[in-house]
Amino acid sequence: MCSILPRPMGEAAAATEALARIQQRWGAGAIRRGRIGGATGLDGLVSRSSGFAVLDALLAPRGIPDGLTLLRGAMGSGRTTLALRAVAATHGAGGAVAWIDASHTFDGVEAASRGVHLSALPIVLPANADEALETAGSIIAADAADLLVVDCAGVHWKIRHDALERVAARARRAGTAVIVLADSAGGALSDLTLECSTASWLRVGSDIVGRTMRIAVRSGPRRDAQVLMNIFEPRSEREAMRNMRIVAS
Repeated sequence: MCSILPRPMGEAAAATEALARIQQRWGAGAIRRGRIGGATGLDGLVSRSSGFAVLDALLAPRGIPDGLTLLRGAMGSGRTTLALRAVAATHGAGGAVAWIDASHTFDGVEAASRGVHLSALPIVLPANADEALETAGSIIAADAADLLVVDCAGVHWKIRHDALERVAARARRAGTAVIVLADSAGGALSDLTLECSTASWLRVGSDIVGRTMRIAVRSGPRRDAQVLMNIFEPRSEREAMRNMRIVAS
């Protein structure tokens, strides 16, 4: 993993630097945008998969929209799993993705288990919230991603809602989806807000093998609708739960 933007800089210089560093670390192909999803039959709308068919059906026809999607939920709620599955779905459709790891918690093993192509996923390690959002704006301005994930969950920085909303407005114009995992961004105006929680645990005998995840739409189309999805955990997490390093309640 590398820091694509090591320090704040002007917008034009930041976009140039972001492109140069992405290309240097990941190759020129990392910034080639692809086709995401397919036409829905409605002019101007495309379907961007969340990675879960039941959630896609709820969010049809847009799927994950251009602009800002907020993923809310407590630690262990499944919000990171949802983001990773959306990344994998975009990779599968030939799209370009970048991940801004403001929380510095990206787990490559977990990501690979969810279908993410690690060799095609630039990871950005910003030093603070301002740099995270500036980097996001630079990547969008450079037209370098179909989907951009900004993981600010658990960080002590306060995310400025106005700055986040400016990034969202730019993403809408560029046709880019931005997924933000954050504890303090709940008041920002979003195109879609999904609240994630664990409804129950899935067991085989005494072994915990996954969870039933509840996703509730808190803003956007189909507000207050909910879906339940079974999420099976990678073996490493199953072992951690069995050894009481992860507590199932």
